[in-house]
Amino acid sequence: MNAREIMSAIEEDIVFGVLPPQSRLVEERLSERFDAKRHVIREVFSNLEDLGLVERVPNKGALVTELTPEEVLEIYDVRKLLEVHAGLVTKLPADPVLIARMEDVQRQHEAAVESERFRDVFHLNIEFHHLQYSACGNKHLVQTIDDYARKAHLIRATKYGDPVHMQKVVRQHWEIIEAMKGTDNRKLVRLIEDHLPGSPEEYIRIYNIRYGHTARRTA
Repeated sequence: MNAREIMSAIEEDIVFGVLPPQSRLVEERLSERFDAKRHVIREVFSNLEDLGLVERVPNKGALVTELTPEEVLEIYDVRKLLEVHAGLVTKLPADPVLIARMEDVQRQHEAAVESERFRDVFHLNIEFHHLQYSACGNKHLVQTIDDYARKAHLIRATKYGDPVHMQKVVRQHWEIIEAMKGTDNRKLVRLIEDHLPGSPEEYIRIYNIRYGHTARRTA
């Protein structure tokens, strides 16, 4: 496996709790698991560190980052600013070719939700939103949105097992597609905003139980 594939596999393990916060990433074990050279694993560690998913701790090595509730809320504050702006500057109606690609990905996403193939759901959700924000026409904005979405991987898949929540996500994706076929950017922005709140709440609840910590709330 190359560095990109290994990085994707480790990100999945972080999202689904195989590697919970503060887990130690052992270079030798990962090298054996992925049949990769040590320098490739080090490259993966460096890339994960750049994304904020892993931190290097003296005498401990590479650990999966544990976000505080405040950090989680700050990440979502930035995500909201970026994603709302992308929605405002998206030229509507969006390119029919892009819409067709989004519909195809969303059909796969919905099927994966129905069959509870949650790792496929995870990747298809990323692909769906990358296509969505690529319509804003600003490649730097799209890359920054992608980077902050990846930072949110640390919040983990706390709601993947909630069928009501997952059906809501499916419905919202189709609503976003329909809005992108229209001409109302404010409607698109409202859907984007509705798609974000609540995502970090379960992570914060669990963190607060574990540490007896109370997070600030955004308005």
